Amino acid sequence: MITLFIITSSTILLYLIYPLWLTVIVTGKSTNEKVSGEINCVSVILLSFNGKQYLDQKIDFLVNELSCFDAYELIIIDDNSKDGSVELLKNLMNRDHLKILFNSKREGIPFSMNLGVTVSKYDYLIFCDQRQELSCNILKKIVEPLRYPGIGAVSGCISYIDREKKSSFLRKHENFLKSKESKAGSLIGVYGPFYAIKKQCYSIIPDNIILDDLYLSLRILKSKQIELRKDCQIIDDNFSILYDYHRTRRYLYGLLQILKDGSIINDLKFKQKVMLMWHKYFRLFIPSLIFLCYISLGISVSQGIEFSIAFGLGTVIIIFSILPFKTMLKFKLINLIRMNILYLIAFLDILINNVLLNHSVNIRN
Repeated sequence: MITLFIITSSTILLYLIYPLWLTVIVTGKSTNEKVSGEINCVSVILLSFNGKQYLDQKIDFLVNELSCFDAYELIIIDDNSKDGSVELLKNLMNRDHLKILFNSKREGIPFSMNLGVTVSKYDYLIFCDQRQELSCNILKKIVEPLRYPGIGAVSGCISYIDREKKSSFLRKHENFLKSKESKAGSLIGVYGPFYAIKKQCYSIIPDNIILDDLYLSLRILKSKQIELRKDCQIIDDNFSILYDYHRTRRYLYGLLQILKDGSIINDLKFKQKVMLMWHKYFRLFIPSLIFLCYISLGISVSQGIEFSIAFGLGTVIIIFSILPFKTMLKFKLINLIRMNILYLIAFLDILINNVLLNHSVNIRN
């Protein structure tokens, strides 16, 4: 029991050391590059799927933001929506600067992204999802670092304050890590809902790729740097509402998919490989180790009252974590434990079905 506790504590501590390692050891990006002129021509690619309630406001916002550029286009690709989005978009076909495309069947995010890049006219691209709100002047800010030759992509930053004005410790921690990675010159993964990229740095994304944003980022890091713009804020729904079991399982399967493709990781520099493994993969062992500690407590309840109390307290916390009560969302510790439970279950699910039983899993975007 003590040995397991020490291993778990050491694993968590080692993961928490990651930002310190980034600060002390990793060499920052070069600041001596020549800067090109102001960027005045951009293509914004908006991905649409069953998001009718967001489209009107999002399109008006983007068109207004784009008006500060000399030349621009807003490319909207609908992935065979069934909620009335298609009808709404067809009514906007004649608006200036809008290019609207409709997939005849559900193709998935990579297909729509590749299509958007193919039909785009300009050398600077901005990818945008439909649901999230964006801060003002965000389009001009997000492309500004692309003037540096060494920068291949720029990521927006998901605000740790959500639409309901509630803060998220998990988002704040992730932003902290990404900020450190950005300063080190190797941001491991843009935030998918909003980022900019030079067209010359775009790699065609295979249709079966689940984590398109991570896949594209790793391809870019082969030759360019990726920067995080903390002043380009993405405001999303509450983290606990979004993070369900399906999303967790899909994310883990996407990480496994990238790990299996040796060509992606082999192209990275040693420093970037360490950052990828430490940030994305190392922490996946933490839920399993915590679960083993909990089981060990259950086995040890007969050895003393302190074990019984610890096991009982852990059981109560787990129950509260998985109950779907909205009142529980205010407790950040409960959310953290709930997320670890989802990771554990999804990890075991994938391990049993794909490794032990060698079954394939079909996961749509």
